[in-house]
Amino acid sequence: MAVSPAPTPEKVSAALRQRLATKFACEVTDTEAPSRVTGGFDFWIYGVRFRGAGLPEEWTEPLIARIPAEPGRMDLLERECRIQAWVSEHGYSAPRLLELIPPGELFESPVQVMQRVAGTRMDEAGAATPSLIPGLLGRAAGTQAALHRLPAPDWARGPEWAMGDQRLLLTRWVVERDPHGPVADALARTERIVPLLAVPDPVICHGDFHTRNLLVDGDTVWVIDWTDAGVGDRHGDIARSDWLLRYGSVLTGGTVHPADFAIADQYLESYRRELPIDEGRLRLWLPLQNLHAWAMEVAGQMGLLGPGDPDRDPRIAAWAKEQFWQSIEGLP
Repeated sequence: MAVSPAPTPEKVSAALRQRLATKFACEVTDTEAPSRVTGGFDFWIYGVRFRGAGLPEEWTEPLIARIPAEPGRMDLLERECRIQAWVSEHGYSAPRLLELIPPGELFESPVQVMQRVAGTRMDEAGAATPSLIPGLLGRAAGTQAALHRLPAPDWARGPEWAMGDQRLLLTRWVVERDPHGPVADALARTERIVPLLAVPDPVICHGDFHTRNLLVDGDTVWVIDWTDAGVGDRHGDIARSDWLLRYGSVLTGGTVHPADFAIADQYLESYRRELPIDEGRLRLWLPLQNLHAWAMEVAGQMGLLGPGDPDRDPRIAAWAKEQFWQSIEGLP
């Protein structure tokens, strides 16, 4: 993977201002100083805001510019933007997309521009006031169930939108680059259960629905980062949320804590008040969550995801490997 240096916020703003000035035939200036926004695993994320006499109102509101560190992400971004735009247009609380600028027009990588929504990250709100956690979990579960109630658009019913393939995308990419590496056998074993993941009534799934991707803004819960979105079994989406609540602390160098399991169980119970859950379907999706975590660690160790984190705990990969083989035992 070829990773270029991140452009400065000032450079991002200048490039967008020049593009808008040409497109709308007006002078465009900054309303506020551009900034680098914290967050994003493999994206550079910036906050910008512009003014200009000829700008449409949507371009004068607070905006996010999201740029992948790896230039060859245009196809994946087009896919992500199509689902995000569709749910937003159908009344779901996802940021409104303004434009996806192809690679080479502003930077080597494509640039995704969208509405910058207000709010406090749900995990931060719960950490600041623990007594709010039960209510926040209920709101999160309700927001996820609302997504699963949306009908899947006809254009997203092909195999290229399948949630199982989305979750295995990183692992397959790693194995392509290291076909005899540590996750190759695990991927081959997982491919045997992929046909079982299909359902007759697929729905839109976020693919990475957790409290870091939820912003609480009064009565609204905004859902951000649609990178892993797809269409398929809603249990795949629930399994991802459940896994992250149980084991997310491990991925940040922590350890498994009983409180994490209690929170995950509470989340599932909150979701059950909205829609039923089939425990067997959840178990079927669990190996994909463990394999994804393992493949991500391996990719980081191989330098495939940029410079990586020098403080990353190497034990995470061994933990994820063990979890994977335990979770797939007994499955077809």
